[in-house]
Amino acid sequence: MKLKFYLVAAMMTLASTAFSARNMKDSEGVYRRRTEPQQITILDSGIASLKKRLDMIEGAKRSIEMEYFIYSIDTAGRLITDALIRKARQGVKVRVIVDTSLPIFELNKYYASVLKEAGIEVHYYNPAVLVRVVTVQFRSHRKTLIVDGIEGITGGRNIADEYFDLSREYNFLDTDIVVKGSIVQDMLKSFEEFWNAELTENAPVVSAPRPSDFPNLSDDYQNDPWALQDKDARISLSRFKGEVSRYKEGTAKAKAFTVLTPEDHRVRRYVDTLGAQLLAKETTAICNDTLFAADFPGMGEKTRVLRKQLALEASLATKKVFIESPYFVVKKEISTILDDLIRRKVQINVVSNSLYSTDAFYTQAVFDTRIRRWTELGVNVWMHKGAINPSVYPVLPEVRGSRWGTHSKRAVIDEKTIMVGTFNMDPRSTNINAEMALICRDNPKLAKALQENIQQHIDGAAKLNRYGLREDGRPMHENVPLSKKVLFWMTLPLANVLDFLL
Repeated sequence: MKLKFYLVAAMMTLASTAFSARNMKDSEGVYRRRTEPQQITILDSGIASLKKRLDMIEGAKRSIEMEYFIYSIDTAGRLITDALIRKARQGVKVRVIVDTSLPIFELNKYYASVLKEAGIEVHYYNPAVLVRVVTVQFRSHRKTLIVDGIEGITGGRNIADEYFDLSREYNFLDTDIVVKGSIVQDMLKSFEEFWNAELTENAPVVSAPRPSDFPNLSDDYQNDPWALQDKDARISLSRFKGEVSRYKEGTAKAKAFTVLTPEDHRVRRYVDTLGAQLLAKETTAICNDTLFAADFPGMGEKTRVLRKQLALEASLATKKVFIESPYFVVKKEISTILDDLIRRKVQINVVSNSLYSTDAFYTQAVFDTRIRRWTELGVNVWMHKGAINPSVYPVLPEVRGSRWGTHSKRAVIDEKTIMVGTFNMDPRSTNINAEMALICRDNPKLAKALQENIQQHIDGAAKLNRYGLREDGRPMHENVPLSKKVLFWMTLPLANVLDFLL
Protein backbone atom coordinates (compact mmCIF):
# COMPACT_ATOMS: atom_id res chain seq x y z
CA MET A 1 0.00 0.00 0.00
CA LYS A 2 1.45 3.33 -1.08
CA LEU A 3 0.62 5.56 1.89
CA LYS A 4 0.02 9.17 0.97
CA PHE A 5 0.64 10.75 4.32
CA TYR A 6 2.84 10.56 7.41
CA LEU A 7 1.45 10.85 10.89
CA VAL A 8 3.22 14.05 11.75
CA ALA A 9 1.52 16.34 14.21
CA ALA A 10 3.86 19.20 13.50
CA MET A 11 2.20 19.71 10.13
CA MET A 12 -0.39 21.69 12.04
CA THR A 13 2.06 24.55 11.93
CA LEU A 14 1.31 24.92 8.24
CA ALA A 15 -2.11 26.29 9.03
CA SER A 16 -0.60 29.36 10.67
CA THR A 17 2.23 29.94 8.20
CA ALA A 18 1.67 33.09 6.18
CA PHE A 19 2.88 33.44 2.61
CA SER A 20 2.21 36.11 0.03
CA ALA A 21 0.73 34.76 -3.19
CA ARG A 22 2.78 35.09 -6.36
CA ASN A 23 0.90 36.53 -9.32
CA MET A 24 0.59 34.31 -12.36
CA LYS A 25 2.25 36.97 -14.49
CA ASP A 26 5.40 36.39 -12.42
CA SER A 27 5.32 32.64 -13.05
CA GLU A 28 7.98 32.63 -15.73
CA GLY A 29 8.38 29.20 -17.27
CA VAL A 30 5.61 27.52 -15.30
CA TYR A 31 2.49 29.27 -16.50
CA ARG A 32 1.86 29.85 -20.19
CA ARG A 33 -0.99 30.29 -22.61
CA ARG A 34 -0.23 29.56 -26.26
CA THR A 35 -2.60 30.48 -29.08
CA GLU A 36 -0.47 29.08 -31.90
CA PRO A 37 -1.32 25.49 -32.96
CA GLN A 38 -0.26 22.64 -30.67
CA GLN A 39 -0.76 18.97 -31.56
CA ILE A 40 -2.55 17.16 -28.72
CA THR A 41 -3.05 13.42 -28.25
CA ILE A 42 -5.10 11.83 -25.46
CA LEU A 43 -3.78 8.49 -24.15
CA ASP A 44 -6.33 6.42 -22.26
CA SER A 45 -4.76 2.96 -22.75
CA GLY A 46 -1.99 2.06 -20.34
CA ILE A 47 -0.14 -0.16 -22.78
CA ALA A 48 -0.44 2.50 -25.51
CA SER A 49 0.99 5.04 -23.06
CA LEU A 50 4.00 2.82 -22.40
CA LYS A 51 4.49 2.38 -26.15
CA LYS A 52 4.38 6.14 -26.64
CA ARG A 53 6.97 6.75 -23.93
CA LEU A 54 9.32 4.16 -25.42
CA ASP A 55 8.84 5.64 -28.90
CA MET A 56 9.57 9.13 -27.63
CA ILE A 57 12.74 8.01 -25.84
CA GLU A 58 13.99 5.96 -28.77
CA GLY A 59 13.36 8.84 -31.17
CA ALA A 60 15.32 11.38 -29.11
CA LYS A 61 18.15 13.14 -30.90
CA ARG A 62 19.47 15.65 -28.33
CA SER A 63 17.85 15.51 -24.91
CA ILE A 64 15.47 13.62 -22.64
CA GLU A 65 14.01 15.02 -19.42
CA MET A 66 11.97 12.81 -17.08
CA GLU A 67 10.33 13.68 -13.77
CA TYR A 68 8.27 11.19 -11.78
CA PHE A 69 6.75 10.71 -8.35
CA ILE A 70 7.22 6.92 -8.59
CA TYR A 71 9.94 5.04 -10.49
CA SER A 72 9.52 1.36 -9.68
CA ILE A 73 11.95 -1.52 -9.99
CA ASP A 74 9.74 -3.72 -12.18
CA THR A 75 9.12 -4.60 -15.82
CA ALA A 76 7.91 -1.14 -16.85
CA GLY A 77 10.84 0.44 -15.00
CA ARG A 78 13.34 -1.86 -16.70
CA LEU A 79 11.91 -1.21 -20.18
CA ILE A 80 12.09 2.55 -19.67
CA THR A 81 15.55 2.34 -18.09
CA ASP A 82 16.89 0.14 -20.88
CA ALA A 83 15.70 2.67 -23.46
CA LEU A 84 17.21 5.59 -21.51
CA ILE A 85 20.59 3.88 -21.14
CA ARG A 86 20.79 3.11 -24.85
CA LYS A 87 20.10 6.74 -25.72
CA ALA A 88 22.60 8.02 -23.15
CA ARG A 89 25.28 5.79 -24.69
CA GLN A 90 24.44 7.30 -28.07
CA GLY A 91 25.27 10.74 -26.70
CA VAL A 92 21.77 11.99 -25.90
CA LYS A 93 21.63 14.11 -22.72
CA VAL A 94 19.37 12.30 -20.25
CA ARG A 95 18.20 13.85 -16.97
CA VAL A 96 15.85 12.25 -14.46
CA ILE A 97 14.20 13.71 -11.34
CA VAL A 98 12.62 11.28 -8.88
CA ASP A 99 10.70 12.20 -5.76
CA THR A 100 11.99 10.52 -2.59
CA SER A 101 8.77 10.05 -0.63
CA LEU A 102 9.77 7.23 1.71
CA PRO A 103 6.69 4.98 1.44
CA ILE A 104 7.14 4.61 -2.34
CA PHE A 105 10.77 5.47 -3.09
CA GLU A 106 12.61 2.61 -4.85
CA LEU A 107 15.24 4.18 -7.12
CA ASN A 108 17.81 4.40 -4.31
CA LYS A 109 21.45 5.46 -4.43
CA TYR A 110 22.62 2.13 -5.83
CA TYR A 111 20.30 2.39 -8.82
CA ALA A 112 21.18 6.06 -9.26
CA SER A 113 24.89 5.18 -9.27
CA VAL A 114 24.42 2.57 -11.97
CA LEU A 115 22.38 5.00 -14.06
CA LYS A 116 25.06 7.64 -13.66
CA GLU A 117 27.70 5.17 -14.79
CA ALA A 118 25.63 4.74 -17.95
CA GLY A 119 25.61 8.51 -18.53
CA ILE A 120 22.24 9.41 -17.02
CA GLU A 121 22.05 12.37 -14.62
CA VAL A 122 19.80 11.69 -11.62
CA HIS A 123 18.43 14.20 -9.12
CA TYR A 124 16.32 13.50 -6.03
CA TYR A 125 13.52 15.86 -5.06
CA ASN A 126 13.31 16.69 -1.37
CA PRO A 127 15.27 13.81 0.22
CA ALA A 128 14.20 15.13 3.63
CA VAL A 129 14.43 12.85 6.63
CA LEU A 130 11.34 12.29 8.74
CA VAL A 131 12.65 14.41 11.59
CA ARG A 132 12.26 17.44 9.32
CA VAL A 133 8.55 17.19 9.99
CA VAL A 134 7.34 20.06 7.83
CA THR A 135 9.69 19.88 4.86
CA VAL A 136 9.24 16.13 4.39
CA GLN A 137 5.56 16.61 3.53
CA PHE A 138 6.19 18.64 0.40
CA ARG A 139 6.52 16.17 -2.45
CA SER A 140 6.80 16.52 -6.21
CA HIS A 141 3.78 14.65 -7.51
CA ARG A 142 4.65 15.75 -11.06
CA LYS A 143 4.97 13.35 -13.97
CA THR A 144 6.51 14.34 -17.28
CA LEU A 145 8.67 13.16 -20.17
CA ILE A 146 10.11 15.73 -22.57
CA VAL A 147 12.11 14.87 -25.69
CA ASP A 148 14.30 17.31 -27.64
CA GLY A 149 12.24 20.21 -26.26
CA ILE A 150 9.54 19.59 -28.90
CA GLU A 151 7.34 16.80 -27.52
CA GLY A 152 6.11 16.30 -23.98
CA ILE A 153 3.76 14.08 -22.03
CA THR A 154 2.10 14.47 -18.66
CA GLY A 155 -0.83 12.93 -16.83
CA GLY A 156 -1.50 10.54 -13.99
CA ARG A 157 0.86 7.69 -14.87
CA ASN A 158 4.06 7.00 -12.94
CA ILE A 159 6.73 4.52 -14.02
CA ALA A 160 5.41 1.23 -12.62
CA ASP A 161 3.63 -1.86 -13.94
CA GLU A 162 0.26 -0.93 -12.46
CA TYR A 163 0.12 2.25 -14.55
CA PHE A 164 0.59 0.40 -17.84
CA ASP A 165 -1.88 -2.50 -17.48
CA LEU A 166 0.85 -4.99 -16.56
CA SER A 167 0.06 -6.03 -12.98
CA ARG A 168 -1.77 -9.27 -12.28
CA GLU A 169 -2.97 -7.91 -8.93
CA TYR A 170 -3.98 -4.26 -9.27
CA ASN A 171 -3.97 -1.76 -12.15
CA PHE A 172 -4.85 1.89 -12.58
CA LEU A 173 -7.13 3.29 -15.28
CA ASP A 174 -5.41 6.53 -16.18
CA THR A 175 -4.99 9.29 -18.75
CA ASP A 176 -1.99 11.02 -20.30
CA ILE A 177 -1.85 14.00 -22.64
CA VAL A 178 0.88 14.34 -25.28
CA VAL A 179 1.72 17.69 -26.85
CA LYS A 180 3.97 18.70 -29.73
CA GLY A 181 4.56 22.40 -30.19
CA SER A 182 5.94 25.55 -28.64
CA ILE A 183 4.32 24.96 -25.24
CA VAL A 184 6.75 22.10 -24.67
CA GLN A 185 9.41 24.76 -24.10
CA ASP A 186 7.33 25.96 -21.16
CA MET A 187 7.17 22.41 -19.81
CA LEU A 188 10.95 22.30 -20.16
CA LYS A 189 11.35 25.55 -18.21
CA SER A 190 9.24 24.07 -15.43
CA PHE A 191 11.49 21.00 -15.39
CA GLU A 192 14.52 23.27 -15.08
CA GLU A 193 12.87 25.00 -12.09
CA PHE A 194 12.74 21.65 -10.29
CA TRP A 195 16.13 20.44 -11.55
CA ASN A 196 17.80 23.50 -9.99
CA ALA A 197 15.53 23.87 -6.94
CA GLU A 198 16.88 24.16 -3.40
CA LEU A 199 14.90 21.05 -2.44
CA THR A 200 16.49 19.04 -5.28
CA GLU A 201 19.79 17.24 -4.70
CA ASN A 202 22.18 15.42 -6.97
CA ALA A 203 21.74 11.71 -6.30
CA PRO A 204 24.85 10.32 -4.58
CA VAL A 205 27.35 8.06 -6.29
CA VAL A 206 28.03 4.99 -4.18
CA SER A 207 31.55 3.59 -3.98
CA ALA A 208 32.80 0.43 -2.31
CA PRO A 209 33.43 0.98 1.42
CA ARG A 210 37.04 0.97 2.65
CA PRO A 211 38.22 -0.07 6.10
CA SER A 212 39.80 3.33 6.61
CA ASP A 213 36.37 4.91 6.29
CA PHE A 214 35.71 3.67 9.84
CA PRO A 215 37.33 4.87 13.10
CA ASN A 216 40.33 2.93 14.43
CA LEU A 217 40.54 0.76 11.31
CA SER A 218 43.17 0.92 8.58
CA ASP A 219 43.03 -0.45 5.05
CA ASP A 220 45.88 -2.79 6.01
CA TYR A 221 44.26 -4.08 9.19
CA GLN A 222 44.51 -7.72 8.06
CA ASN A 223 48.30 -7.58 8.08
CA ASP A 224 48.47 -5.88 11.46
CA PRO A 225 48.42 -8.50 14.28
CA TRP A 226 47.53 -5.83 16.84
CA ALA A 227 44.86 -4.04 14.81
CA LEU A 228 41.88 -5.86 16.28
CA GLN A 229 43.01 -5.92 19.87
CA ASP A 230 41.17 -2.65 20.36
CA LYS A 231 37.44 -2.89 21.14
CA ASP A 232 36.56 0.15 19.03
CA ALA A 233 38.45 -1.35 16.08
CA ARG A 234 36.43 -4.56 16.36
CA ILE A 235 33.19 -2.55 16.38
CA SER A 236 34.37 -0.67 13.30
CA LEU A 237 35.24 -3.94 11.58
CA SER A 238 31.75 -5.25 12.19
CA ARG A 239 30.28 -2.06 10.73
CA PHE A 240 32.65 -2.23 7.77
CA LYS A 241 31.63 -5.80 6.92
CA GLY A 242 27.97 -4.85 7.18
CA GLU A 243 28.46 -1.96 4.78
CA VAL A 244 30.35 -4.19 2.34
CA SER A 245 27.48 -6.67 2.38
CA ARG A 246 24.92 -3.93 1.77
CA TYR A 247 27.04 -2.42 -1.00
CA LYS A 248 27.42 -5.75 -2.81
CA GLU A 249 23.74 -6.58 -2.51
CA GLY A 250 22.57 -3.10 -3.53
CA THR A 251 24.97 -2.86 -6.46
CA ALA A 252 24.09 -6.35 -7.71
CA LYS A 253 20.37 -5.54 -7.68
CA ALA A 254 20.97 -2.21 -9.40
CA LYS A 255 23.07 -3.76 -12.17
CA ALA A 256 20.48 -6.49 -12.67
CA PHE A 257 17.89 -3.75 -13.14
CA THR A 258 19.64 -2.68 -16.34
CA VAL A 259 19.35 -6.15 -17.90
CA LEU A 260 16.06 -7.16 -19.49
CA THR A 261 14.63 -10.50 -18.39
CA PRO A 262 12.84 -12.99 -20.69
CA GLU A 263 9.55 -11.71 -19.24
CA ASP A 264 10.59 -8.14 -20.07
CA HIS A 265 11.25 -9.14 -23.67
CA ARG A 266 7.85 -10.85 -23.84
CA VAL A 267 6.12 -7.73 -22.55
CA ARG A 268 8.11 -5.55 -24.96
CA ARG A 269 6.85 -7.63 -27.87
CA TYR A 270 3.33 -7.13 -26.55
CA VAL A 271 3.92 -3.38 -26.27
CA ASP A 272 5.21 -3.25 -29.84
CA THR A 273 2.14 -5.07 -31.22
CA LEU A 274 -1.07 -4.43 -29.29
CA GLY A 275 0.36 -1.26 -27.73
CA ALA A 276 1.10 0.15 -31.17
CA GLN A 277 -2.37 -0.79 -32.43
CA LEU A 278 -4.05 0.93 -29.49
CA LEU A 279 -1.80 3.97 -29.81
CA ALA A 280 -2.88 4.39 -33.43
CA LYS A 281 -6.52 4.59 -32.27
CA GLU A 282 -5.98 7.35 -29.70
CA THR A 283 -7.46 10.76 -30.52
CA THR A 284 -5.23 13.52 -31.89
CA ALA A 285 -6.25 17.09 -32.70
CA ILE A 286 -4.82 20.58 -33.07
CA CYS A 287 -5.42 22.89 -30.12
CA ASN A 288 -5.30 26.63 -30.75
CA ASP A 289 -5.73 27.71 -27.13
CA THR A 290 -3.43 25.69 -24.89
CA LEU A 291 -2.34 26.35 -21.33
CA PHE A 292 0.39 24.78 -19.25
CA ALA A 293 0.24 25.43 -15.53
CA ALA A 294 2.55 24.01 -12.88
CA ASP A 295 3.39 24.62 -9.27
CA PHE A 296 6.77 25.93 -8.18
CA PRO A 297 9.18 23.77 -6.21
CA GLY A 298 9.21 24.46 -2.49
CA MET A 299 6.71 25.06 0.24
CA GLY A 300 3.82 27.37 0.96
CA GLU A 301 1.08 29.35 -0.71
CA LYS A 302 3.46 31.19 -3.03
CA THR A 303 4.36 27.95 -4.82
CA ARG A 304 0.75 27.00 -5.65
CA VAL A 305 0.02 28.12 -9.21
CA LEU A 306 -1.93 25.23 -10.72
CA ARG A 307 -4.92 25.22 -8.35
CA LYS A 308 -5.62 28.87 -9.16
CA GLN A 309 -5.73 28.10 -12.87
CA LEU A 310 -7.98 25.09 -12.37
CA ALA A 311 -10.34 27.27 -10.33
CA LEU A 312 -10.38 29.83 -13.15
CA GLU A 313 -11.24 27.16 -15.73
CA ALA A 314 -14.08 25.90 -13.53
CA SER A 315 -15.41 29.45 -13.17
CA LEU A 316 -15.81 29.59 -16.98
CA ALA A 317 -18.20 26.60 -16.99
CA THR A 318 -21.79 27.42 -17.90
CA LYS A 319 -23.50 24.04 -18.48
CA LYS A 320 -21.76 20.96 -17.08
CA VAL A 321 -18.45 19.57 -15.96
CA PHE A 322 -17.16 16.01 -15.76
CA ILE A 323 -14.43 15.39 -13.18
CA GLU A 324 -12.49 12.19 -12.59
CA SER A 325 -10.15 11.82 -9.64
CA PRO A 326 -8.99 8.76 -7.71
CA TYR A 327 -9.56 10.60 -4.44
CA PHE A 328 -12.39 12.99 -3.61
CA VAL A 329 -11.54 14.65 -0.30
CA VAL A 330 -13.09 18.11 -0.49
CA LYS A 331 -11.66 20.86 1.70
CA LYS A 332 -12.08 24.63 1.63
CA GLU A 333 -10.41 25.45 -1.70
CA ILE A 334 -12.21 22.74 -3.69
CA SER A 335 -15.46 23.27 -1.78
CA THR A 336 -15.51 26.93 -2.85
CA ILE A 337 -15.21 25.90 -6.51
CA LEU A 338 -17.98 23.31 -6.27
CA ASP A 339 -20.27 25.64 -4.32
CA ASP A 340 -19.88 28.27 -7.04
CA LEU A 341 -20.77 25.76 -9.76
CA ILE A 342 -23.82 24.62 -7.81
CA ARG A 343 -24.92 28.21 -7.22
CA ARG A 344 -24.73 28.84 -10.98
CA LYS A 345 -26.67 25.63 -11.67
CA VAL A 346 -23.80 23.98 -13.55
CA GLN A 347 -24.23 20.20 -13.65
CA ILE A 348 -21.37 18.48 -11.78
CA ASN A 349 -20.44 14.87 -12.53
CA VAL A 350 -17.74 13.18 -10.45
CA VAL A 351 -16.12 9.76 -10.97
CA SER A 352 -13.94 8.40 -8.17
CA ASN A 353 -13.09 5.11 -6.45
CA SER A 354 -14.94 2.77 -4.13
CA LEU A 355 -13.28 1.16 -1.15
CA TYR A 356 -12.82 -1.96 -3.27
CA SER A 357 -11.20 -0.18 -6.22
CA THR A 358 -9.04 2.33 -4.35
CA ASP A 359 -5.37 1.97 -3.43
CA ALA A 360 -5.88 4.30 -0.44
CA PHE A 361 -8.44 3.06 2.09
CA TYR A 362 -7.78 6.06 4.36
CA THR A 363 -8.98 8.59 1.77
CA GLN A 364 -12.06 6.47 1.22
CA ALA A 365 -12.79 6.79 4.92
CA VAL A 366 -13.20 10.55 4.47
CA PHE A 367 -15.06 10.12 1.16
CA ASP A 368 -17.69 7.83 2.68
CA THR A 369 -18.39 10.10 5.64
CA ARG A 370 -18.67 13.35 3.66
CA ILE A 371 -19.97 12.55 0.20
CA ARG A 372 -23.61 12.94 1.25
CA ARG A 373 -23.22 16.71 1.51
CA TRP A 374 -22.51 16.85 -2.23
CA THR A 375 -25.05 14.30 -3.42
CA GLU A 376 -27.78 16.14 -1.49
CA LEU A 377 -26.80 19.31 -3.34
CA GLY A 378 -27.28 17.53 -6.66
CA VAL A 379 -23.73 16.48 -7.57
CA ASN A 380 -23.76 13.25 -9.61
CA VAL A 381 -21.21 10.84 -8.11
CA TRP A 382 -20.09 7.44 -9.32
CA MET A 383 -17.75 4.98 -7.55
CA HIS A 384 -15.68 2.61 -9.68
CA LYS A 385 -16.55 -1.04 -9.05
CA GLY A 386 -13.01 -2.32 -9.61
CA ALA A 387 -13.32 -4.26 -12.89
CA ILE A 388 -12.94 -3.60 -16.63
CA ASN A 389 -14.72 -4.70 -19.77
CA PRO A 390 -11.98 -6.31 -21.93
CA SER A 391 -14.05 -5.81 -25.07
CA VAL A 392 -13.90 -2.06 -24.44
CA TYR A 393 -10.48 -1.87 -22.79
CA PRO A 394 -8.08 -4.46 -24.34
CA VAL A 395 -5.37 -5.83 -22.03
CA LEU A 396 -3.22 -8.92 -21.60
CA PRO A 397 -5.37 -11.98 -20.81
CA GLU A 398 -3.50 -12.60 -17.57
CA VAL A 399 -4.35 -9.17 -16.13
CA ARG A 400 -8.05 -9.03 -17.02
CA GLY A 401 -9.06 -10.48 -13.66
CA SER A 402 -6.95 -8.13 -11.58
CA ARG A 403 -8.48 -5.38 -9.46
CA TRP A 404 -8.81 -2.03 -11.24
CA GLY A 405 -9.19 1.49 -9.93
CA THR A 406 -9.31 4.90 -11.53
CA HIS A 407 -6.20 7.05 -11.24
CA SER A 408 -7.13 9.64 -13.87
CA LYS A 409 -6.83 13.31 -13.03
CA ARG A 410 -8.95 14.99 -15.69
CA ALA A 411 -11.96 17.15 -16.42
CA VAL A 412 -14.18 18.18 -19.33
CA ILE A 413 -15.95 21.55 -19.24
CA ASP A 414 -19.00 22.33 -21.38
CA GLU A 415 -17.98 19.65 -23.91
CA LYS A 416 -15.21 21.86 -25.28
CA THR A 417 -12.41 22.32 -22.73
CA ILE A 418 -10.24 19.55 -21.30
CA MET A 419 -7.82 19.45 -18.38
CA VAL A 420 -5.39 16.55 -17.88
CA GLY A 421 -2.58 16.43 -15.36
CA THR A 422 -1.36 15.19 -12.00
CA PHE A 423 -3.76 17.08 -9.72
CA ASN A 424 -6.04 15.01 -7.46
CA MET A 425 -9.20 16.35 -5.82
CA ASP A 426 -7.65 16.20 -2.36
CA PRO A 427 -5.82 18.46 0.12
CA ARG A 428 -2.37 17.13 -0.77
CA SER A 429 -2.63 18.21 -4.39
CA THR A 430 -4.30 21.45 -3.37
CA ASN A 431 -1.91 22.61 -0.66
CA ILE A 432 1.15 20.37 -0.34
CA ASN A 433 2.28 18.49 -3.44
CA ALA A 434 3.73 20.15 -6.53
CA GLU A 435 1.51 19.40 -9.54
CA MET A 436 1.19 20.16 -13.26
CA ALA A 437 -1.48 20.08 -15.99
CA LEU A 438 -2.18 20.82 -19.64
CA ILE A 439 -5.43 22.52 -20.63
CA CYS A 440 -6.93 22.76 -24.11
CA ARG A 441 -9.80 25.21 -24.55
CA ASP A 442 -12.48 25.24 -27.23
CA ASN A 443 -11.75 21.86 -28.83
CA PRO A 444 -14.93 19.75 -29.10
CA LYS A 445 -13.06 16.83 -30.72
CA LEU A 446 -10.73 16.30 -27.77
CA ALA A 447 -13.51 17.02 -25.29
CA LYS A 448 -15.73 14.40 -26.92
CA ALA A 449 -12.98 11.77 -26.84
CA LEU A 450 -12.19 12.43 -23.19
CA GLN A 451 -15.84 12.52 -22.15
CA GLU A 452 -16.56 9.25 -23.97
CA ASN A 453 -13.76 7.58 -22.04
CA ILE A 454 -15.07 8.99 -18.77
CA GLN A 455 -18.45 7.54 -19.74
CA GLN A 456 -16.80 4.12 -20.16
CA HIS A 457 -15.58 4.42 -16.57
CA ILE A 458 -19.07 5.49 -15.48
CA ASP A 459 -20.44 2.35 -17.14
CA GLY A 460 -18.21 0.34 -14.80
CA ALA A 461 -19.15 2.35 -11.74
CA ALA A 462 -21.94 2.52 -9.14
CA LYS A 463 -24.07 5.69 -9.04
CA LEU A 464 -24.74 7.18 -5.60
CA ASN A 465 -28.18 8.46 -4.61
CA ARG A 466 -28.88 11.76 -2.86
CA TYR A 467 -28.10 10.12 0.51
CA GLY A 468 -24.58 9.17 -0.60
CA LEU A 469 -25.42 5.46 -0.87
CA ARG A 470 -25.43 3.20 -3.88
CA GLU A 471 -28.44 3.82 -6.09
CA ASP A 472 -28.72 0.11 -6.94
CA GLY A 473 -29.08 -0.77 -3.25
CA ARG A 474 -25.88 -2.82 -3.17
CA PRO A 475 -23.47 -2.49 -0.19
CA MET A 476 -21.03 0.43 -0.39
CA HIS A 477 -18.16 -1.94 0.40
CA GLU A 478 -19.13 -4.75 -1.90
CA ASN A 479 -16.36 -7.36 -2.56
CA VAL A 480 -14.02 -5.70 -0.04
CA PRO A 481 -12.09 -8.31 2.01
CA LEU A 482 -12.52 -8.22 5.77
CA SER A 483 -8.89 -7.20 6.36
CA LYS A 484 -9.34 -4.05 4.28
CA LYS A 485 -12.64 -3.27 5.98
CA VAL A 486 -10.95 -3.51 9.38
CA LEU A 487 -8.23 -1.08 8.27
CA PHE A 488 -10.90 1.23 6.90
CA TRP A 489 -12.86 1.25 10.17
CA MET A 490 -9.71 1.73 12.25
CA THR A 491 -8.68 4.64 10.04
CA LEU A 492 -11.97 6.52 10.19
CA PRO A 493 -11.24 8.66 13.30
CA LEU A 494 -7.63 9.37 12.32
CA ALA A 495 -8.42 10.12 8.68
CA ASN A 496 -11.04 12.68 9.63
CA VAL A 497 -8.60 14.44 11.97
CA LEU A 498 -5.66 14.39 9.54
CA ASP A 499 -7.64 14.95 6.35
CA PHE A 500 -5.44 17.95 5.51
CA LEU A 501 -2.64 15.43 4.82
CA LEU A 502 -4.67 13.09 2.61
